Amino acid sequence: MFTFTKVLSLFVYPLSLGVFLIGLSLLGQLRGNRAAAGLYTFFALMVLYYPSTEFGVEAIAKPLEARYPAFSPEELPDGDTIVVLGGGIEAEGVYGRWGDLNHASDRVISAAELWHAKKAPKVIVSGGSTQGPISEASRMADLLKRLGVPASAISLEEKSLNTEGNAREVATLTNAGSQHILLVTSSVHMRRAAAYFTAYGFRVTAAPTDHRVPRYPNTVPGWMPQIKHLDASTEAIHEWVGYWVAKQLGRFDPVVSDSSEASA
Repeated sequence: MFTFTKVLSLFVYPLSLGVFLIGLSLLGQLRGNRAAAGLYTFFALMVLYYPSTEFGVEAIAKPLEARYPAFSPEELPDGDTIVVLGGGIEAEGVYGRWGDLNHASDRVISAAELWHAKKAPKVIVSGGSTQGPISEASRMADLLKRLGVPASAISLEEKSLNTEGNAREVATLTNAGSQHILLVTSSVHMRRAAAYFTAYGFRVTAAPTDHRVPRYPNTVPGWMPQIKHLDASTEAIHEWVGYWVAKQLGRFDPVVSDSSEASA
């Protein structure tokens, strides 16, 4: 499942799809088919350009984020456990001494905020080692401690390598059938993550973070391509593909639907 989803996603990621279309354009040129080459070049430019604009982000990522707006801790119910998913801390660089925080690192900050607000007595950080010998869970736990969460309140799940693995392995650490969790992950990821955790028997309240669709106008016009927009669109495309594949393969319980997915 992990490999299949990753490979399938590569075929629809804007950058990889754009490069593939450019390759077809070059092949068309070599074969003397200038019309086909021109068409492939046009499609390549559109595939790369549109997701790199503010309009592309709004079209691709906004439907996912709109399902899960942010809530303050006071607006969320109490739960048994705060579960925060990996993805916010990269492995340390060649010349660094600690992992690098990326755009999704506010997952950890939100989890710490929920714990300090006494929304649940314990935090489970979930994520295996995808880069180097140190697991994502270990890096997140270190940051949680720096944010004032005591080690006694933190449990590590260090085996999982994808979202379904997060849900499965966390279920082995808890009594999933009676657990009400506050699930902390990026808003575009929440739809798929909540579906998996619900399928594994958890009662889920979404505590989304890392909202990337801009609220305010940027100084750079929205029609101009930017790498941050391409990154946000690519992440959203990965979630659309991942959710569709999981549903087609029957990974979600049949009762899980858009209307019954847990939200705050």
